Amino acid sequence: MKLNLLRLIYNLTTAALTQGDTMKRKPLALALACLITTPSFAGTFEWTSGWGMGTSEYAVDDGNKNALLISCPSEGYVSAEATIQGERYDSESQPGFDLIVDGVTFSNPFYTDCRVCADIFKAQFWEAFRKANRLQLSVDGQVVNLPTTKLQDVTQPLDDPANGCYAAW
Repeated sequence: MKLNLLRLIYNLTTAALTQGDTMKRKPLALALACLITTPSFAGTFEWTSGWGMGTSEYAVDDGNKNALLISCPSEGYVSAEATIQGERYDSESQPGFDLIVDGVTFSNPFYTDCRVCADIFKAQFWEAFRKANRLQLSVDGQVVNLPTTKLQDVTQPLDDPANGCYAAW
């Protein structure tokens, strides 16, 4: 699919550059070049981080339609979206999804809008998650493995000023 998109962009750029006057070609060529260079947050097989529109994001995918995206807005609290076999689940909808960290199951750990939920997130989950050797997503009996490569490199401890992931409580 990515190759087809690049071919389409190439064809449109070529057509734009060979037709019309120069004033119309430059903006179109610039817009198409921006499409080519737009970064993707989900890095296959390793954790990546990014920031945009006031939100820090941490993401991973396994290349098989399984992914986890953690969002930490500067004016809000942590949330996450999991994808298992292309089906999306989010931490704000119940029952959400579970994360299994080195064999320990955390039920919907990014849902922190209750005192106990936030306490578990802060006291147990986050550091275990950051240091995970094995990370699995679980929803409705389906369990998939997610990579942990660069997880600790792109996430920070909760007490680090650079960490923008806050629990709701």
